[in-house]
Amino acid sequence: PVSLFHQTGPSYFLNSSADVVAQLEWLQKIQPSYLMTHPSNLSALMKLQQAEGIELTGILEVRTVGESVSDELRNEVAEQLNAKMVDLYSSEEFGYLAIQCPEHDHYHIQSESVMVEVLREDGSSCEIGEFGKLVISSLRNYATPLIRYEIGDYGELAEPCSCGRGLPVLKRVHGRVRNMLLHPDGSTHWPNFGFRKFMQVADVRQFQVVQHALDEVELKLVLGDPLSFAAELAIKDILRKSLGYPFNVNITYHKALARNANGKFEDFVSLLALATKE
Repeated sequence: PVSLFHQTGPSYFLNSSADVVAQLEWLQKIQPSYLMTHPSNLSALMKLQQAEGIELTGILEVRTVGESVSDELRNEVAEQLNAKMVDLYSSEEFGYLAIQCPEHDHYHIQSESVMVEVLREDGSSCEIGEFGKLVISSLRNYATPLIRYEIGDYGELAEPCSCGRGLPVLKRVHGRVRNMLLHPDGSTHWPNFGFRKFMQVADVRQFQVVQHALDEVELKLVLGDPLSFAAELAIKDILRKSLGYPFNVNITYHKALARNANGKFEDFVSLLALATKE
C-alpha cells in the first residue's frame, strides 16, 4: 500500500516456518536492504550465519515484530550485521500499538488510535520505571470496540522522550505471564539465559527453557554438534547462574523447535505460571 504514496523497490516474502538454512540461502540470493522478521527467527539466522561464516551485506535496517526484543539481540545486530534494528509492537486485535523511537530504543505509544494503560495486578496505575500488565482501549473501532482489553502482555513505563514527539513512552515490552520465571520464594522476574556464554561452550542453534516446577527447568537444545558430558555440565551451570537459582536442569535434544501458528517462538515458557493463571 505504500506504493500508492511513494515509489518503492521490490519486496519479497518467505514464510518464517521455512527451515533456517533455506532462509539464509534465500537472503543470500535476494540481498535485501531491509529485513522484517520475528526476533527469535532473526537470532536463529544470525547464529547460523556466524557458524557457517556466511556474510549478509547491504542490510541497512532490520525490523522485528511479534515477540519481545532483548538488549543482547540489539547488540548482535549492530555488531554482526552492522545494521540498525527497529522493533514494532502490534497485535491482531488493534494493529500497531507502539513504535520504536527513531532516536532511542524505547517505544512511542500510538495514542492517536489506542489508549494504553500499564496497571498493577490490583488495577492501580503503575509509576514510571514500574512494569505491569498492558490494558488497551481502541479509539477508532466503532463497529466492535474493545475497551480496557487485557491483552496479556506486560510493559514498563518510561519518562517522556527527548525527541519531542510528545507521545507516551514504553521503555520495553515484556512477554506474557507464561514468560515469567517463578522462584521457590514466590518472586517472579523476566529470565536471562546467558546465551552468549552457551555459544562459547557449544554450537547451539536454537534453545528453549521450560519451567516444569518451582525447582525444575528443561533446556531444549538444537545443536550443530553433540554435547560432551563436560559441555552439558558447563551449560547447566551457566543457565543456573543466569537464572539466579540452582534449578534442577534437564537437557533434551531436538532436531527443531516448532513455532506457533503465527510464526512466533518463545524462548522461555513457565508451565507453572500457566497453571497458576488458569
